[in-house]
Amino acid sequence: MNTMLNWTWGDINNGDVGPGAYSWFHLLWIGIMILACVILACTVARKHSPKADRIVVSVFSVILIGCEVFKQLFWFAFYGYYRFEIFPFQFCSVPIYVAIFASVIPWNRVRELCYRFLAFYGIIGGLSVMLVPNAVLYTYFVPMSLHAMLWHAVLVVMGVYLIVSRGYGKRFLEMLAPSALFLGFVVLAIIGNVLVYKLHLGTPACQPGDNLSMFYISPYYPTQLPLLGVVQELSYPLFVLCYLLIFNGFSCIVWGLTRLIRRIACKKQMAD
Repeated sequence: MNTMLNWTWGDINNGDVGPGAYSWFHLLWIGIMILACVILACTVARKHSPKADRIVVSVFSVILIGCEVFKQLFWFAFYGYYRFEIFPFQFCSVPIYVAIFASVIPWNRVRELCYRFLAFYGIIGGLSVMLVPNAVLYTYFVPMSLHAMLWHAVLVVMGVYLIVSRGYGKRFLEMLAPSALFLGFVVLAIIGNVLVYKLHLGTPACQPGDNLSMFYISPYYPTQLPLLGVVQELSYPLFVLCYLLIFNGFSCIVWGLTRLIRRIACKKQMAD
């Protein structure tokens, strides 16, 4: 672990930080992500096999579990105590629970709900960081940069795979159930933020609540989300409402693009 802790991008005393957005490191991971999407979409996903879907999502869930365990152990070893701010319940983190649940749940309807959430919301969590990685590639530590890129690339690849394999983009009702699940996660995040702060579950080094802001919507700390910080200062309820509208809007855009691509492909097939 000491070797991993000392694996950095340079000399921090000289002001060296992470590779940054659209560096060779970032572009390499974008390329890996796109290549993985194309390979899976053109091979396994085209079989439209429920068994294959479950296996693929299970594999991705194992990768995410390994990434998260490593991250938690890394920061615990670095700080010497557990910081609640790294508790894995962020918008980009909840796909790990959904993927695990989808892998073990025996009921097809519930599994389908999980698949839709991963397809339309998980992909947003992945793309938001893969396209604008400033919040994760500033880090001085190489292992955490690798973790961030692998994690969010997996979210995108898994979402693309499910969209192709499950044939999504036919009816807008496909968005209803995952939107309700997203709302449930937001409610849990708000409750968790309040409880951790009120119960003083932070550490002496960082009191109270250890700056934990699940989904970055804590009423006690400024959000890290661009532009929404201004709304948060004006009204917290309005801030949460805008948060819901924005992320639901982005997921609807993903659905709309899925439908558009599907219609273009159908017209091409008919023309041939």
